[in-house]
Amino acid sequence: MGARDTMSVNTSAELLSYIINSNPELSAEIDLPVQGESIAPIGKIIMSNQRYKNAFLNTINLIAVTVIKRNTWENPWDNFTIRGNIRNGQTVREIINDLANVYDYNQEMKNDTNNTRFLKTEVPNILQCLHEINFQKFYQVTTSDEQMAMAFEQGDLFSYIDDVVNMLFESFAYDRYIVNKYMLCKRIVDGTIPVKQIEDFASKTDRDIVAEIKAVSNKMTFRSPNYNPAGLRRATSFDDQIAIVNTDFDSKFTTNVLSTSYFRSDADMKARLALIDSFSSHDTTRLAELFAVRDITGAVVPNEYLSGYVPFTDDELSALSEVPCVIITREWFMNYRWSFDNASNQKVTEFYNPSTLKNNVFLHAWLIMSTSPFENCCVFSQNTPTVNSVSVSPSTASITKGQSLYLEASVNTTAFANQGVFWSINSDAETKGAKIDQNGKLTVPSDFVTTGSATAGMTTIAFNHALVTGDKVTVNGVTYTVDAETDDTVAKQLLAFKNVLAAASSIADYYSLSAGATVTITEKTQYIGLFDEPTVTWNTTVPTDVTVTRREAVIAGNKINAYATSIYDNTKSGGSVITVS
Repeated sequence: MGARDTMSVNTSAELLSYIINSNPELSAEIDLPVQGESIAPIGKIIMSNQRYKNAFLNTINLIAVTVIKRNTWENPWDNFTIRGNIRNGQTVREIINDLANVYDYNQEMKNDTNNTRFLKTEVPNILQCLHEINFQKFYQVTTSDEQMAMAFEQGDLFSYIDDVVNMLFESFAYDRYIVNKYMLCKRIVDGTIPVKQIEDFASKTDRDIVAEIKAVSNKMTFRSPNYNPAGLRRATSFDDQIAIVNTDFDSKFTTNVLSTSYFRSDADMKARLALIDSFSSHDTTRLAELFAVRDITGAVVPNEYLSGYVPFTDDELSALSEVPCVIITREWFMNYRWSFDNASNQKVTEFYNPSTLKNNVFLHAWLIMSTSPFENCCVFSQNTPTVNSVSVSPSTASITKGQSLYLEASVNTTAFANQGVFWSINSDAETKGAKIDQNGKLTVPSDFVTTGSATAGMTTIAFNHALVTGDKVTVNGVTYTVDAETDDTVAKQLLAFKNVLAAASSIADYYSLSAGATVTITEKTQYIGLFDEPTVTWNTTVPTDVTVTRREAVIAGNKINAYATSIYDNTKSGGSVITVS
C-alpha cells in the first residue's frame, strides 16, 4: 500500500501542499500548487535549490515514518511480541518470585528448643534473566535526483515516497517476524518449551485434536510447574494465552471447529489466535544475511553468525513440520525497542553524495529480541518425546586442587524432549568439599584429599545349568538368546553370552568381559564408579537358572565422577571422570 491510503489527500498536488506546509523552510518561500495544474514547475524550483531539495527529502522521511507504520505489510505478531520501549541502558532484567517455603507449625515448635525460630532468615526464591540489546541493524536505500525530477514531471509523488522509504520499513517489519519465528522454533527444538504429544494424530477427528489442545489450555489456568522450563508454579488466564497455529492447521481445522471447541467467541478467537505460515519453513537466506559475520572488506565469513544464530538441521525442520500448534503467553516474547530520542524508536537519516547526485537514506533500528524462560508455554507434537542418550564432554579430564573445570552435556532427543540435565558428583568427592553447579562448573578445593585406592565394580553372572532353546538373558538392553543346538553346555552358553556382550559397544567400551565358570563384567579402570551397576534380567524356563552377584565400586581418592542426568528422563545419564592432582 502507498501513501495515498493513509493521508486525507487524493492527488500529488494535495500531497505536495501537505509537504510544503509541514516544512517551515518550504512554506515560507514556495507557493502551494494549484489543484488541477501540473506540479512540475514547483518541482523545478525545488530541484534547482539544494536547500529546498534537502528540506523536501527530510519532510518525506518524516511523512514516511507515519505512512509506512500504518499501511504497509504489518508483522502479524507485533501485538504480542513487542513489550515496550527502553530509553536508558541496554539491558532489561526480568525478575520473578517462586512460592514461599512452607513449614509444619507443630514440628517447627517442637524443634525450636531455644525459642530462636523467629530469628531464622528465609531467603525468597527469586529467579532472574537478563535480556540485552542484540539486534542493531540499519537498512539503506539510494535515490537519485532523476527519480525526484521524474516524480514531479509525472505528477506521482506517492510512488516516489514509497520508493524512498517503503522498503526500509517493509524490510524491518519482515525481519522482526522471521526472527521471532526463529526464536520460537529454536526454543521448540532445544526442548525448552514443554511438549504434549497428541497420540494417533492422523486417526483423530478435528474436534478430538482441538479438544486435546483445549485440555492443556484449561490446565494452564491453574498453578503448575509443568509449563515453563524454570519449573515455576505459574498460572495463565485464558485472556493471556496466545495459540499460534500454522496455516495448514487453521485451514484443515475450520474456523467453526476452532471457535466452538477452543475459543469462547469469534472475537475471542481473533484476539487469542495467531497464524504462522509454517513452523518448518524459514527464510534461511535472509536470516543468514541478518546474522552474518563479515570481514573488514564486507565479505561474509562462511558458517559464522552473530547473536547465537544456528541454522536448523534437516532433521529439526522435519520434526517442526509436524507441529500443529503452540500456546504461549502474551509476555512470552521479551522484545523491547531502544528509543533514539523521545519521539521515535527508529531513526531515519539521509546523506547526499554530490559526486554521484544520489541520496542515501538509512533506517536504524535497535531492539532486544528475546524470550522469557519463566512464562508458560506448550508445544504439541505428533510423536513421543524421548531422550535417547546423554554424554559429557570431556569424558576424562585432569584438574589441579583449588581450580575449576567446565563440563558440557550433550543430550540427544526426539520430538522436542527437554534437553536439560541435572549435574551431580559422587558422594565421597562431595564430602571432601568438591562442588558442581547446574551450569556444569566443577570446583575442587585446595585441601581436597586424594589418598585412597580404587576397586572396580564387578557383576558376575552364573548359569546354574544349561539353559534351553529360546531362553534369554539381557544386560543393559543387550540380549543373548540361547540356541541349545549349538550351545548345548553351560560353558558354551557362557562363552556365547560373553561374545554377544563384547559385540555391543555400549558395554564393551566401558567394561572388561571374561567367560569361564561365569561371565564377569568388570568396570574398566578409567570408568570406575561412573555408571550404575549393569542391569541384568532374564526370561528362562526355570526362574532360578541364572544367578547374579555384585561387587560395589570404590572410587579412587584422586578421582571425581561427575554425572549429567536428564531432567526429562532420569534413567538417562552420562558421566566424566576427573583426576585431581
